[in-house]
Amino acid sequence: MEFLGDAFTDTVRLLPLLAVVYFFVSFLEYRYGDRMISFLAHFHKFGPVFGAIFGCIPQCGFSVVASALYVKRVISVGTLLSVFLSTSDEAIPILLSIPDKAYLVGTLIVIKVVIAVAAGMIVDIVLHSMNISKLKKPSSIDDACENAVMGHTGCCSHGVDKERSMIKSLFIHPLLHTVKIFVFLFVMSAAMNYLVYLIGENRIEGFLLNGTIFQPFLASIIGLIPNCFASVLLAGLFAKGAISFGSMVAGLCAGAGLGMLVLIKENKDAKDTASIIGLLIGISVIAGIVIQMMNGR
Repeated sequence: MEFLGDAFTDTVRLLPLLAVVYFFVSFLEYRYGDRMISFLAHFHKFGPVFGAIFGCIPQCGFSVVASALYVKRVISVGTLLSVFLSTSDEAIPILLSIPDKAYLVGTLIVIKVVIAVAAGMIVDIVLHSMNISKLKKPSSIDDACENAVMGHTGCCSHGVDKERSMIKSLFIHPLLHTVKIFVFLFVMSAAMNYLVYLIGENRIEGFLLNGTIFQPFLASIIGLIPNCFASVLLAGLFAKGAISFGSMVAGLCAGAGLGMLVLIKENKDAKDTASIIGLLIGISVIAGIVIQMMNGR
């Protein structure tokens, strides 16, 4: 009961921030979703830049849309990777809720955006020089995003009652999302507190090879889990000192959220999907190791 009480107290403190974040993000997606997708589709040369900016918003919706657009070959591999790499999912609100870690949020976002832009641009340049880019220009945005997930953006909403769609997008969806994340965080917080007590922090740090260059690789594997559990776990482990800042960056860069599931499910080219996952892990690990070496931990 003590673990449940502590977990509930910690999670309740997050509730106001979670609500503000998700209602604001839903407003942005509803009001400017079509414009964001238009940017990614038509300004493909600068796609990694826009992808990194949109992806850093603490929501996995853009990674889902990016995967759907990539399957249609509307955006490039570099743009898709930039969205994946900059996606932080639930880690941002978690870190904001921790007084002695909140100041790192700005640094984390900037680092991930820089990594995403640089990696995305380089990948696109290399693929273009090798003439193996599969990018194509769609005849219309609606044709390109017909399979994009509803509720994350205003894309493909023709024929739907606007008033009901607005209520769902601006109120119901963020409210349900806030409740789901609240419950999820409570369960995960209680489980994490109990596991840390049961196993011991020293053993956890030993398993994660704390202080070694191999830790970013293990963190990136955790980050691949297509669920916000991964970002919550990584942020929690960093807050407890079990992993380094570089390892957290590696794990969060590898974490594409539900977008990874959409890519695996919808992309008919399994070899292409495997290549993207390999690039994602490789870039994340290298970035994490470099940051860890620069910080001395």
